[in-house]
Parts: sequence; C-alpha cells; structure tokens
Amino acid sequence: MVRVPDIRRLSDGLRRRGSLLLVLWLGFVLGALFPYFEATRNANERPRLMQGIALVEEGSWAIDGPSVRRLDPGPDVSRSQADGHLYPNKPPGTSLAAAAGYRVARALADADDPLSLRTYTWWARLLGGLLPTLVLAWLMIRRLAAGFGPAVGAAAVVLYALGTPAAAYAHLLYGHQFAAVFLYAGILVLVDAGAEPVDPRRAGLGAALGGMLAGAAVGVEYGAVFAAVPIAGLLLARVRRPGGLVVLLCGLAGALVPIGLLAAYQDAAFGSPWSTGYHHVTNAGFAAKHGQGLLGLGLPRLEAVHAHLLSADGGLLWWAPTVVAALYGLGQLSLESGPLRAEARVHLGVVAIYLLVVCSLSFEGGWRVGPRYLVVALPSLAMGWAHAISQLRVRPVGMAVLAALGTYAVVVNGLAANLWPHLDLTNIHQPVAEVLLPLWDHDREPYDLVRMAIGRSGLRLVVGGSVVGLWAMLAACAEGGYRMAAGIIGGALTGLLLVQATREMEPHPLGERNLAYIERIWEPTAAGPGRSALLAVGSRTEAGGDSTAGESSRGGSRPRGRRRGRDPRDE
Repeated sequence: MVRVPDIRRLSDGLRRRGSLLLVLWLGFVLGALFPYFEATRNANERPRLMQGIALVEEGSWAIDGPSVRRLDPGPDVSRSQADGHLYPNKPPGTSLAAAAGYRVARALADADDPLSLRTYTWWARLLGGLLPTLVLAWLMIRRLAAGFGPAVGAAAVVLYALGTPAAAYAHLLYGHQFAAVFLYAGILVLVDAGAEPVDPRRAGLGAALGGMLAGAAVGVEYGAVFAAVPIAGLLLARVRRPGGLVVLLCGLAGALVPIGLLAAYQDAAFGSPWSTGYHHVTNAGFAAKHGQGLLGLGLPRLEAVHAHLLSADGGLLWWAPTVVAALYGLGQLSLESGPLRAEARVHLGVVAIYLLVVCSLSFEGGWRVGPRYLVVALPSLAMGWAHAISQLRVRPVGMAVLAALGTYAVVVNGLAANLWPHLDLTNIHQPVAEVLLPLWDHDREPYDLVRMAIGRSGLRLVVGGSVVGLWAMLAACAEGGYRMAAGIIGGALTGLLLVQATREMEPHPLGERNLAYIERIWEPTAAGPGRSALLAVGSRTEAGGDSTAGESSRGGSRPRGRRRGRDPRDE
C-alpha cells in the first residue's frame, strides 16, 4: 500500500530548514570578514570593550582601573561626580556582550597565542553585533514566512540584513543591532499577547516577557526608549478587550524590570538613577551638543532631514533606497483590515517616531554608515518589504525597479560592512566613490576567515555572493515568464551601474588625503597582521607600553585637514 505523504508536514519541514539555511548563509556573508583597524581607536567600541574587561577582571563598571588603565578610551566617556571614575557614556548592555566575548577570548588564549585587543574585539563583535543580527533574521523569516510565504519572507530578510546599514553594524560593537533584536522580539511578543481571546494568565505572561524584551533595548541604547510610544498605543488600543488591562499592566511591569536595572547601574555609577552617562560626558563639544534641548533632542530641522535622509554621504535614501517600498507596504497594511493591521501599525509607528527623532537631533552620529540612530528601527521595515514584494512579484516593471535599488543597496552596504564600516564623513562627499570603490580597486582586503581556511580571498565571494543571493531570492518570488526574467536582469544590471555612477559626483577637496590615511593604517598588510595591544593583566603591549590603539598598530597617525575643534568620534 502506497503511503500518501503529509503535504502540510513536508511543507512545514521545508520552511523550517529553509529558515535555518537562510540564517546560516547570512552568517557566512556577514561573518566571514573582519574589518579591524586598531589605529582608529573606534570611540564607540573602545569604552565598551574596556568595560567588558573591567567587569571580568575587576568586577567593576569603571574603565579606569588597573586592568584597562593602559588603553585609551577615546572621547565617548563620562566622569562620575559620585566616585570620580570614568565610565562609558552609553548604557551598559553592550558591555555585557563584550564581557562575554572577553571571557571566551581569555579562555582560548595561551602562552603561544596571548590575548590581544584584536582577538578580543572579534569575539565581542561576534556576540554583540553578528549574533543579534542572525537572531533578528531568524525571527523575521519565521514571522514573515507564515504571513507572506517563505520566498517573499526570505527576500524581505535579505533586503534588511544585506541592503541596509544593518550589514555594517553587524560587523561592529556599536550596540544598534543588539538593541534592535530586543526591541523587535519584544514587539512581536506584545503583538501576539493580546491579539486573540486567550487565557488571561497566559496573555499576561506573554505581555510581561514582551515588555521585558522591549525594555532591555533601552539598557543597550538609550534611544530605544522612543519605541515605547507606538508600543503603548498598541496596548492602550486593546485595553477594552477581555484581558486587555492585564496585558497592559503586565507589559508595563515587564518593561520596568530592565529599566530598573538600568536605573540601579546609573545610581551606582553616577550617583542617581535619573543621571545618565550623557549628563557627565568629558568631551566639551559632546556636552554642548547634548546640552541642547532634551539631551540634544529639539524640534525637527531641515538640516537634520538632509543629513539623515537625503545627503549623499549619510542619508538613508542613499544607503537603503528600498525603504520607500517598505514604507509603502507598511502604510497599506496599516490601512487594510486584516490580521496584520495591528502589527503593521506598530512597526510603522516605530519607523515614524525614529524618523522624527533623528530629524530633531542636534548631532549627526559621528563615525557611521548611514543614519545610525535609525538602525534600531530598521527591522520594523521587514513586514513592509514583504507586503511590497508580494504585490510586485507579478509586475515586471516593479520587480525591475526593486531589483535595481536592491542591487545597489546590497553592493554599497556590502562594501561598507566589509571594508570600512565606520566612515568619518568630515572630508567625504560620496563615501562609495571616495572610499569604498577605491579600496576595492586597490585590492584592499580585511582579515578574512575564508583566506585562512582555503587560501583565497573571501571579499569578492562575500560581496558577489550577497548580490547573487538577492537576485535568487527575487527570482524565487517572481511570477511570470520572459518579461519578468528580463525585468529582474535589467534591474540587476541597472543597480550595478548605479554603484558606478556614484563616481560622477564631485569629490571632497580633502577626499584623497582621507583615503590615503585609511590606506596608511590598513591592516592586514602584505607583510602580515598589524600589531595589536596585549590584554593580559600586567603585560606590556607590543607597541612598547602604552596600548592606545593609535600607537599599537602600524602607521597610526590621524589625517590632516579636519575642522578644528571637532572630533568626529564625539557622537
């Protein structure tokens, strides 16, 4: 007797394996390369790395103790008026990931391979940048595959993970991806907690978990607190439903747990639960900017709109032009009746409030790829991409435009993420043309796990594989014959031409000098890896004692020509 297979079971199994394969592929293209340049002394990472060491070696949050005293923290630090010690000016959440990375790196070190700052940074970035991005991708594909189908969901995830600045921040210990995974997961749990009439106890537990996850994002990045507005709107809109008040109160109670822990940290470090690191920054320029309005937040300004959305150097539309399709998709879902409307409204609200916030800031974000204060909200665009793709999949012209913009976005973000993911835009008009393409043309390569494994460069494999992967995902979504195929191919070629077209923009007068500095401090060199500070307590660095990154790598001078009185690392 022939046994008829269970089609639904087979489909579910394929979807589960497909989700895993997608995450593994993203893990390769996002994790194979390690762009690291110790001479830059990245001021967003260094204090958190130092706090991770201090937590493990001394059990202290301060970053001026004996275990890290030889490292230069840079300008992004705060001096406590309560105990006189130095602390990072950011929340401590990312430092916990750094501490976990330090424990692993220290455990694997030995006399023949002593622990270096470079090795420690790799582990910290892995746990604080790459892993959160992969968890985000897994949450997204599971969510979107159920609502839009596996192919459409996978394409939306790729547009997010590889076609936005999220790709760059997956390579760094900036905290944006770490905060994003907590916020996105919290939103999903809270949306589900009161979506249907369920046991109030079960709904309350779900809401408490969702609130705790969303609140944890604030412990990583203070800016995540603005997401409370659309989340509160969701819970208040459901308060009249059976069990709605329980969901609201439990969600609030859950959020107060990580917020309370953050307040306890601030009380211990700065003498008051209401006193943040931003209130005690040591850099005068940074203090002046955060002294405007509410910690630097005022009314929307046209200059900020241009800087964060429209400018060729750091504007969102230049780094992730497909967000237009995502916003269109979210807008449609928010207006249509259906099971996805409430979730779409929350995601649209998150994106909208962060657009408003970044356009109201008195500062731009220092070293960055794209508008980095928007990165925590980018996962909320995934549902919009999925809805847009589900409509465009039968329209050759629409798919051609999406393929063009998506190809451009994946290429430029892939180059930035794997070559130079922390652009100082002071002396740059168009970073793709003035920094990234020249580095590609000059065969500059970062530290490379592929080369370590097989002796061949992984840069072209990673960037090329990312682009081909996007094309494959879009093709898998598309429905149509030769016209659709021609549209996707034509769009893909147009996207590659758009990347080259950035060379037509007039460069900054000091752009060549900026590029020369980058190439001067580049590592690894043809001679091998750059020197890195040793981190064993009581040891001296290879550079001869002072282990500031600027002196512990080769060629560590800073470029000339920057505007006086401004350190681009201030933000």
